[in-house]
Amino acid sequence: MSIFAPPPDLSRVLVGYILNWGLYGVLSMQVYLYYLAFPKDRSGHKIVVYGTFLLESTQTFLFTSSAFKTFATGFGNPAVLDKVDVLWFSMFIMSGIVAFITQSFYAYRVRILAQSIHAAVAIIALAFLQLGGALAVGIETKQAGLFSHFWNTKSTISTGIWEGASTSCDIIIAVSMMYYLSRRDSNIKDPNVFITKFVNLTIETGALTGMLPDALPVIWNVLSN
Repeated sequence: MSIFAPPPDLSRVLVGYILNWGLYGVLSMQVYLYYLAFPKDRSGHKIVVYGTFLLESTQTFLFTSSAFKTFATGFGNPAVLDKVDVLWFSMFIMSGIVAFITQSFYAYRVRILAQSIHAAVAIIALAFLQLGGALAVGIETKQAGLFSHFWNTKSTISTGIWEGASTSCDIIIAVSMMYYLSRRDSNIKDPNVFITKFVNLTIETGALTGMLPDALPVIWNVLSN
């Protein structure tokens, strides 16, 4: 009796789904804390927060559906890993849209904190660049139909633009928020404590989103070997 041996790609797919579910849990907690801390926040801010959370929830649902097809209904069939299915939309296009919304909002916040448009313009420019890269990768993947047909010189350039712009944008956001918050005066009774906690939160979340795109290719290559 033969025993099915999962192909090398299976471990990379599994790690990707686990990371998504874990980060979705972190996001859910952050949204809940926002709901408790800012019940009277501006309507525009609430629309951005809850709208982004809705998009992330939809993306996680689509990822879960793809995971079920891979590890349940498609178990034992290595060819299922090569099918694009809805991943062209959930993995690439939705990620680009969510990142663009988040980065644009941070550009707005940096503009207010810095009282200058220079950092905000850089963030917006990179946000548009990564969105264009994400849309290009999604469209190319959809047209390919199979991941094995997608990887070529053109797709490598599109993916590089997307990941490079997104990572650079997130790093600029994290550094800018840390710098301008540390310099900003506040009327709060104990501003140092407030700023320190806020800066720590900014660094932690910003560093996570900034380093994850760099870490994933490393994980991909390590697991494939």
